[in-house]
Amino acid sequence: MTSEVILIEHFSKRFGRREAVRDLSLAVPAGSIYGLLGCNGAGKSTTIRALIGLLRPTAGRLQVLGLDPRRDAPSIRARVGYVPEEPAGYPWMTVREALAFHASFQSAWDCDLAERLRDRLHLPPDQRLRELSRGMRAKVGLVMALGARPELLLLDDPTSGLDPLVRREFLEAVIANVQAEGGTVFFSSHLLDDMERIADEVAIMHEGRLAASGPIERLKSGTRTMQAVYEGAPPPRVELPGLLRCERGAHHLALTVSGYEPRMHDAVRATGAVSVEVHDLSLEEIFVATVKGGAA
Repeated sequence: MTSEVILIEHFSKRFGRREAVRDLSLAVPAGSIYGLLGCNGAGKSTTIRALIGLLRPTAGRLQVLGLDPRRDAPSIRARVGYVPEEPAGYPWMTVREALAFHASFQSAWDCDLAERLRDRLHLPPDQRLRELSRGMRAKVGLVMALGARPELLLLDDPTSGLDPLVRREFLEAVIANVQAEGGTVFFSSHLLDDMERIADEVAIMHEGRLAASGPIERLKSGTRTMQAVYEGAPPPRVELPGLLRCERGAHHLALTVSGYEPRMHDAVRATGAVSVEVHDLSLEEIFVATVKGGAA
């Protein structure tokens, strides 16, 4: 297996006239926790469903664990755990019955691991799925995905709508179990706190396109906002490489750039600014600047 567990090259997917994903390229390293961040409708679910062969690409190439989802979907699903936003299950089954039913389709199912996970997540074995809260059903889906000790875990926004305590418990279980097995996690979300807490790397999608990607710490160190103050009105336009967003006031500019370098500070001072302050940004602020944009 290559060092990339997932390789996406120029992937596009159309549904009739609507282009859900356009020319997406990503590489997910083995052993990483990789986050796919975007608003609803950004193309995250389409990408994940294509990775396990539920959707066929309109264009481009996908590779999962060295396999092609178009030809090798059954082999991929045998080695990958998948948790959708709404985990499937027969509502009349108890938790124990649902796990046993799922295990019957998994050749590598680990009964002891599944029991430990069920206990850790406080899942009542004799309660029916229809009686569980949404958060508890999400936990059942996680046990189903982890019980076969997958090499890769795909999470399609499974914590959306859950309360913060349940989300934290869910994500802690993911980290503890997958990292202990040396596996890889690829998960989509629009919840920036979750992403910043657990992801090593992140890709930001907007309207089907890749807007930014890289290790979180590199994105944060390379994306800065410069607050420039002027005695009079600021200049009508400031040319800067990597300019993501410009917010204008009567006597100031707030310039957010990617790939920040100290010479950018000097370039802004050269426009007549009397002072320029450089500020670090949170992942949420980087996401807003990347997605909303806005030129000077």
